Amino acid sequence: MLRQASLISAFLLSACFLWDKEEENPIDWEECSGLVGDHPCNITSFDQNGEPFSLYDFYGQPIVVDLSVMWCSPCAEAAAEAQAFQDVYADDELVYITILVENTEREVPTLENLEAWAEAYGNVTTPVVSGARTMLESSGKGTWAVEGWPTFYYIDSEMVTRDVDRGFNPDEVIYSIEAILKIDENRENREQE
Repeated sequence: MLRQASLISAFLLSACFLWDKEEENPIDWEECSGLVGDHPCNITSFDQNGEPFSLYDFYGQPIVVDLSVMWCSPCAEAAAEAQAFQDVYADDELVYITILVENTEREVPTLENLEAWAEAYGNVTTPVVSGARTMLESSGKGTWAVEGWPTFYYIDSEMVTRDVDRGFNPDEVIYSIEAILKIDENRENREQE
């Protein structure tokens, strides 16, 4: 029964996983990529609450995208800190998003997987989202480059990727968050002049 539910969930995800770099997006960028300095490609799926998710809905906020898999211990370490990172930077409207690419069976994560992950690591307001290997550059279909788990993308409020880190180091996460906040602050100061 569980296997059937996983297959159904995987089918639904593949049928409605709307991520597609050719897809028209509401922000109307002509191009997207996984490169620093470019707009990231949209990710649409569902979160741990069963709600629709779109990365582009967070336009205007600084974002940490944590690409993880459920079988990775450094990914679990990052998950245990995700809520704290978001809470520390709540006044800056930071959103920390975990995209789970695989569950422990190396399959597309189900809603139950997302719920379990969020509950185990205390991710109350940090979205935990189902992903798939098709979104990865290595699949030949996606643009999100992963050379190690977890991989972090730091995106400023203008939806521009500013940094990418592989592996989990809390000090590096803080450094990169501070860097995107500084970029946003400098932009705001220029606009006010």
